[in-house]
Amino acid sequence: MRVLILALALAACAPAGERPNQTETPVAQSAEANLAAMPPWGEARNAGVDFRGVGQEPGWMIDIHQQNRILLLLDYGESLTEFPLPTPTYPQEGATRYETQTGAHTLSVTIRRFPCEDVMSGERFPASVEIMIDERTLSGCGRSV
Repeated sequence: MRVLILALALAACAPAGERPNQTETPVAQSAEANLAAMPPWGEARNAGVDFRGVGQEPGWMIDIHQQNRILLLLDYGESLTEFPLPTPTYPQEGATRYETQTGAHTLSVTIRRFPCEDVMSGERFPASVEIMIDERTLSGCGRSV
């Protein structure tokens, strides 16, 4: 949770006009710059975010925007990748899946409308989130913003 709090604090410090533009592949930037690209929870809806997922060990965050893109922040801010927003599929009742790719990475995001508790903070969320980036699988929690 400390990483998430740091991410949100850093994102709140960067004015919107100074947040970096992202491309489809990771950009060699500092973790602080990458974290600043993700708006704080309270500003996420106004920034176009529809759903946010978070996870721990290593810390990650994913923003599914209302239009055009998915932003994935990995490894405590060390990597930020933008993916095109695909049409979701519904593989089972209560689940939504997004499958997308860039030239360098493949991403699958599965959101299950099943209560979830953050393993570090104990915060409760209405959904569990599983992301598979290339061959790596990470689990966490999320909610609409």
